[in-house]
Amino acid sequence: AMNVQFYPLVVKRDWPWISQELGVKLCEDTKGIVAVDTESNAPVAVCVLDSWSRNSVQAHIRIIRKMALRHGFLEEVANYVYGTCGIDVIIGVVPGNNEAALKLDKHMGFVEKYRIKDGFDNGVDYVLLEMRKEECPWYSETLAEKHHGR
Repeated sequence: AMNVQFYPLVVKRDWPWISQELGVKLCEDTKGIVAVDTESNAPVAVCVLDSWSRNSVQAHIRIIRKMALRHGFLEEVANYVYGTCGIDVIIGVVPGNNEAALKLDKHMGFVEKYRIKDGFDNGVDYVLLEMRKEECPWYSETLAEKHHGR
């Protein structure tokens, strides 16, 4: 069975493979969580967080191995953003032609709020998604408190 450990994103260590896997730009305020298979030391999932406002953050999520989801990756992300950082809204922006990402995001609990016509490319919308703390299936205050207490 796979064992997964979660680490804060460390730019020096993690950015080379993240930029390859996710193709996101490194921002001044980039933070994140990396899930690693403890046996192979290989990353199995990552959540990059940037463009922080007082009450929201933009998330870029890449699941390399679906098993990471069963090992509490989304709970870890939710507890970090909603609990540790005290943010209420996670925002996702996905190209409208990336069916796999949209399907996964909606499965994770993101809700489509708006489509920016041709926002990604001519003929390809940008889909704006959100996950609010009060609607997030992966977040519980009690778990967050337990988290802080360890």
